[in-house]
Amino acid sequence: MSDPSATIAILIGTPAGARLLASATERDAARTAELFLLRLPPRALPAPLWVQCGDRAAGDRLSAYLSEFQAERVRERDGVTAMPDPDRREP
Repeated sequence: MSDPSATIAILIGTPAGARLLASATERDAARTAELFLLRLPPRALPAPLWVQCGDRAAGDRLSAYLSEFQAERVRERDGVTAMPDPDRREP
């Protein structure tokens, strides 16, 4: 998936090798990466990923979003239904 006008590149490592995704907008980049990650076998997650973007804030947002997206899929895979509340104290 290569787009000559792309401003965002996401490299995702998989058991079969790396895959480079390119998009012109942050929204398209997130959606393209989500769809790709959904096709990976759950045991391959979390997959290493790198975001390259001219806008550092957008790159940081995408990295954080895709990391949390993968973490959610890992929790589903492992049967964890909710994240523990770090502020909750056991009686």
